[in-house]
Amino acid sequence: MAPKWEWVDRFRREPRRSGIFLDFDGTISDIAPSPGGARLHPRAAEILPELARRFPMCVMSGRRAADVAALVGLPHVHYVGVHGMEWMEDEARLDPLVLPHLPTLERARRELAAAITGLPGVELEDKLASITVHFRQAPSEEDEALRLAEGLADALGLKARRGRMSVELRPPVDIDKGTVLIRLASGWKLRRALYAGDDLTDVDGFRGLRYLMKEGAFEGVAIAVLSPETPIELEAVADLAVEGPDGLLDLLSRL
Repeated sequence: MAPKWEWVDRFRREPRRSGIFLDFDGTISDIAPSPGGARLHPRAAEILPELARRFPMCVMSGRRAADVAALVGLPHVHYVGVHGMEWMEDEARLDPLVLPHLPTLERARRELAAAITGLPGVELEDKLASITVHFRQAPSEEDEALRLAEGLADALGLKARRGRMSVELRPPVDIDKGTVLIRLASGWKLRRALYAGDDLTDVDGFRGLRYLMKEGAFEGVAIAVLSPETPIELEAVADLAVEGPDGLLDLLSRL
């Protein structure tokens, strides 16, 4: 869609049929040097509570569902973790399709932990349903970290997905941010939705919007949240681009 603002009026006129889907890191939180340092953007803490009372809202993240729920800390929000493979109900639950792959992921976890001991600054983030190797604090080790992770994924039949200064090993299941968006939008009987994100996994969310638009009378707004690290693939398929979390929050304040 063209970068115009008519869609904002349609969202405001029919809030219960208009969904807001947001990534966390780099979208409603500034990127931190390590995963444990991320915090909800102060302006997001001001703006999102009112939006969540009016609009169906989901925060999707590569983090564990309970972790992102604790970081955002807002009621009336649906929390999805590990790129769609985990979600919060009364407690965090893994998608049943992931369960048969947990032993393989555990083997990958052990082998990666041993392999990165010789790579100072490279960190392993254990998400149970996936494993992420972070090299933001050791950019000189990028090639070796990618070689280790992608080689192990090939050997064990896992998927390797590159992200911002990271690579993630995940089970070979057809679950991502887009499939979850489709499921929630259908369950919530939405007529329109926006999805905002900053990384390659958010292209899946954009793809979910496109699928719904192709299937019927549905309006989607794909928003790329830009930074110096934004992958060109994300910006190329977005409807709108904003500069960082502040740019997104300026846009969301229109709602």
